Amino acid sequence: MNAEIVAGSGYDFIWIDGEHGPNTVTTIIDQARAIAPYGSHVIVRPLEADRALIKQLLDAGIQSIIAPMVESGEQAEYIAQSMYYPSRGKRGFGAPAVRAGRWGRLPEYIKHAEDELFLAVQIESKKGVENLKDIVTTDGVDAVFLGPADLAVDMGYFGDFSGEEMQATIEKLIKDIRALGKPVGTIAGSPEEAKRYIDWGASFVVVGVDTIFLAHMADSVLGACRSIVK
Repeated sequence: MNAEIVAGSGYDFIWIDGEHGPNTVTTIIDQARAIAPYGSHVIVRPLEADRALIKQLLDAGIQSIIAPMVESGEQAEYIAQSMYYPSRGKRGFGAPAVRAGRWGRLPEYIKHAEDELFLAVQIESKKGVENLKDIVTTDGVDAVFLGPADLAVDMGYFGDFSGEEMQATIEKLIKDIRALGKPVGTIAGSPEEAKRYIDWGASFVVVGVDTIFLAHMADSVLGACRSIVK
């Protein structure tokens, strides 16, 4: 239900999280179906960057993947190969029997499907930053997503990425990734923060979380009502 409600707001894309959210391939498909009548594009972050799991998501009709915790060029290559059929990659072929190929009703699926896929790899650790160039320049990687919360934890800031040093790190990473020729995105806690990242060169920014929306509104309404009866 949350996915359909948010889709009705007109967001450019909706991120379905399988890493920190309690989502399975089945619940992801259900949410993708709910979003489909609206204009929002579906992006999925799987539990882990596993080839078999990526194959299931692609066969289910998911076209855009954000792979979590990528720390080396070799790992980025493994993930990118999971997106594509041989000879470019190592994705298993099951299109005639799955949702992506409309259960055999799209006989040309294998010829054009890869033109519609999108892979962003998530850099969110010091090791990932150290191997930035190898990751970013990997064939098949379309974009990079910066995970500032985990990166802040790894850098000793306990998830707080609002400080001056962390913000300087994010700015440098955005500019370095753009200089390597790839789009880069990240997450922002406010419209002002989102604007700052866009000014630095970010191509896309995640600007909200459904659970946080609900928690904040629930707290706000309850607080207002309690203030009336005091």
